[in-house]
Amino acid sequence: MNSKLNVIFMGSGLYGSKVLNSLDLSKIDILNVFTKYSKVKSRDYKEENFSKIDMGNLIRVSRFSEDTINLIKKANPDLIIVASFGLLLPESILNIPKFGVINVHPSLLPKYRGPSPIVSSIIDGIPFTGVTIMKMVKELDAGPIIEQEKITLDSNINSNELGVKLFGIGAKILNRLFDKIIKNQHSEIEQDHTQATFTSIIDKSDGQIKWEDRVDIIYRKFKAYNLWPGTYTYWDKKRLIFNDFSIKKSDVSKNDISKVLALKDGELIISANGGYICVANLQIEGKKSLQATDFVNGRPNIIGTYLI
Repeated sequence: MNSKLNVIFMGSGLYGSKVLNSLDLSKIDILNVFTKYSKVKSRDYKEENFSKIDMGNLIRVSRFSEDTINLIKKANPDLIIVASFGLLLPESILNIPKFGVINVHPSLLPKYRGPSPIVSSIIDGIPFTGVTIMKMVKELDAGPIIEQEKITLDSNINSNELGVKLFGIGAKILNRLFDKIIKNQHSEIEQDHTQATFTSIIDKSDGQIKWEDRVDIIYRKFKAYNLWPGTYTYWDKKRLIFNDFSIKKSDVSKNDISKVLALKDGELIISANGGYICVANLQIEGKKSLQATDFVNGRPNIIGTYLI
């Protein structure tokens, strides 16, 4: 048997490249890299992040055509690795590699299946999260677990930081697994499907502050949505984006919730449910970001108004 696995890698953006660039090339040969094609590049997307491959082996796809599937069949990979790819794989691809298709999923499956496990974990404020290496099956995120690693979830970490951390761990697990896979000595444990929870696709409207939420939930959403869609509210019929803020828990009158109270120590103080939001940096959509002091100097009439 060949001492190295012939691998096709499928991944996109920052997290996909984090895994790809961390793979141990002494144990695998990368035949091709597939990445999701998009006319609009997300803020974390950089093609040059894929530094471990000849760019001629990079294939951009928006769907899996018959020609693309035939190309994969012709490559005859031992293994396909999927990490933050962004496209669903048809069942016909799952059956091509000798050792199947494995996915790096940033949660402790069966919890947080679906497209937004990192964001959902932060919003829920769970004490632990982790990464799962699983064998892919037709049903989304329902395949047998090959290996998992659990970590403590820092309450101040944002989604970008957590994603980099989890996918970095996922790459280390993969490197440990390659020898086991080539010897067919890895384990596959079926998930307890009765314990499954599910996440949903994030919408731009999710970033709007719901002022009925408690202040700690607003803060967790701010951390969760830091890459996209951000955290915003409305003032003077304009979208007002909060780029940086902290919170202070306190009893607040219901009549004052969402009221802009004052500028204090360089922060815009806003009443919220169960405390205060202390905004250090903000901007009106389409305008440049400003420190709170500069913002209020230019718009002093914001003090005393209510945000929507």
